[in-house]
Amino acid sequence: MSGQHLSQPILPTSLRAMSWAADTPLPHEPSLLREPQMAAWAGFRVGISQAISIEMEKQHGEHAALAMILKGRTRGRIRSRGEECDFSPGLNSVGLFAPKFEVSWTRWQCEPGAERFILELDFADLDRAGDLEQMLASRRTLRQDLTLSDHQLASLMRLIANEIRQGSPHGALYATSLSISLAAYLFSQHAAGGRTPTRERGVLTAIQKKQVLELVQRRLHENLSLDELAEAAGASRFHFLRLFKNSLGMTPYQFVMDQRITAARQLLEKTSLPLVDVAAATGFSSQSHLSTAMRRRTGLSPGHWRRSTPHL
Repeated sequence: MSGQHLSQPILPTSLRAMSWAADTPLPHEPSLLREPQMAAWAGFRVGISQAISIEMEKQHGEHAALAMILKGRTRGRIRSRGEECDFSPGLNSVGLFAPKFEVSWTRWQCEPGAERFILELDFADLDRAGDLEQMLASRRTLRQDLTLSDHQLASLMRLIANEIRQGSPHGALYATSLSISLAAYLFSQHAAGGRTPTRERGVLTAIQKKQVLELVQRRLHENLSLDELAEAAGASRFHFLRLFKNSLGMTPYQFVMDQRITAARQLLEKTSLPLVDVAAATGFSSQSHLSTAMRRRTGLSPGHWRRSTPHL
């Protein structure tokens, strides 16, 4: 293989007919995620591992999958579906494996400290009602491309990886919404039938909107999930996301965050509750999460906001 030498030795493996699982992406690659990080994540099944130099045969997977290098220099050669390709992943490089994929042979050379991210695309689990695929029935098969260069897709994957590493501080609603956004983007840009728009013109009815907003206010302090909000509207998760955004001009997660920040500001202005209690009362996972959200939205930390209120 051409290019600068990567010094880490290649480890041969005698494993055959290996089935991919996202949380154990490749043999001999140590996971970089702890069990609490995995348990807190509510989106697609994922794995982040130390990428090592290795040569393998016969891997396969039931579901489509995405793979990228998060950190470090690597080079690879892969044989799949009768074709071979060489690649040196860059900043926006993503490998897209089609459903029921098979890899007959692969070889990786990785520098020490390189990290691999694999995301398993189990759409049936993510969208149990099936309307994500029904909406694009004529284009429902993803097109395998192991050398994609897609800035938006790579950015979505990094958002997911960062959220998982941090222990999913933004909660279940963010995790599921982010995963569904990634799924919708894949179907619109990388389906076998070509690109297709995914616009939805419908909106929430007045009753649906009232029920959802009341649920948010009633349970603002809890780790609300997309399932719960969609159930209140009587819609599937994917359909609800589109209807909500069409109705309010923002995603459910953005709306919930706005409501939490508004509630936190009121508590900061009208009470002397400790910041950690303000965070808990308004649904933030920690005082740090509250501080980050307020700085991003208002430019002030919770403490500065409280001190700037004249009557306190």
